[in-house]
Amino acid sequence: MARNNDNKMLQAVLLDENLMKFGGYTPADISTIEQALDSDNYVINVVAQIIKRIGEGATEKELWKEINKYLMDNV
Repeated sequence: MARNNDNKMLQAVLLDENLMKFGGYTPADISTIEQALDSDNYVINVVAQIIKRIGEGATEKELWKEINKYLMDNV
């Protein structure tokens, strides 16, 4: 059930037109949370990481460190 909610949240966030324009992706690029975590698109991947980690109970500090490291390593 939690993954289904994660997928719905992923869709809701990533379907924002401004975010799609910034991230250079289309609705067809949006899939499940698991596929988004493997995405080469850093916007899709980061949104998926945030949703997943919040669901796991990560703190804001933990999220910031993890997302910052991911972006520094991949962008």
